[in-house]
Amino acid sequence: MRFETRYTYDFVKRFLPRDGRRILEVGCGTGELAARLSKDGYSVVAIDSDRHSIVAARQLGVDAHVATWPDFTSGQFDAVLFTRSLHHIHPLEESVRQAADSLVKGGVIIVEDFAYESADKKTLGWFASAIRLLGAASLLFEGDDFLKSVLSKTETLEAWRENHESELHTAAKIDAQLERLLGRVTRESSAYYFRYIANAITATEKRDAILRAFVEQEETLAAHGSIVALGRRFVAGRK
Repeated sequence: MRFETRYTYDFVKRFLPRDGRRILEVGCGTGELAARLSKDGYSVVAIDSDRHSIVAARQLGVDAHVATWPDFTSGQFDAVLFTRSLHHIHPLEESVRQAADSLVKGGVIIVEDFAYESADKKTLGWFASAIRLLGAASLLFEGDDFLKSVLSKTETLEAWRENHESELHTAAKIDAQLERLLGRVTRESSAYYFRYIANAITATEKRDAILRAFVEQEETLAAHGSIVALGRRFVAGRK
């Protein structure tokens, strides 16, 4: 399991209902998390709108379906997971309501996402410097178009926001909808910037160690108030 999937898995496992066994993952990607949860004994149904991702997920043995949310129904679940997908899904209120209606009593909605609106000049400066240091150490693909694109977005706050604000829900809006429909919400900040560089690392044998160090730096600096962590996590339950 790749480091970034492990990072999500460890979070999700902390909040899954103790006796729950049926899980829906909305936005499963290539199915690595769903496959790992299935190995733990959970009955996982996974959906994604990308057909190629669903093919990859099925190759891992995942019960995966090409579908869009909130148009998908498959009974009741002990947990509905939105793994970095809810900020894309419209309409937000209907999406959260459908997730809540899909829960059994005592079930939970678990959301891993990011607060792109929280980025400030100091944080973007740290992120750009960290990327350049990795590049100088020849740990990133040279000339990688994706990486160049990421760096261009960190040059100014305006560039960052222009790139992220089109049709994306803010973390604050996601939080507000969960609270309005389900009541009490458990909230956490988390590392997220490492995900932008995960596919640009050249030293595959050191990949997880590099990402882990990146996460630890973001978490430590955020804890001391030097930067603002980008990741946001929400857990809300049906009473």
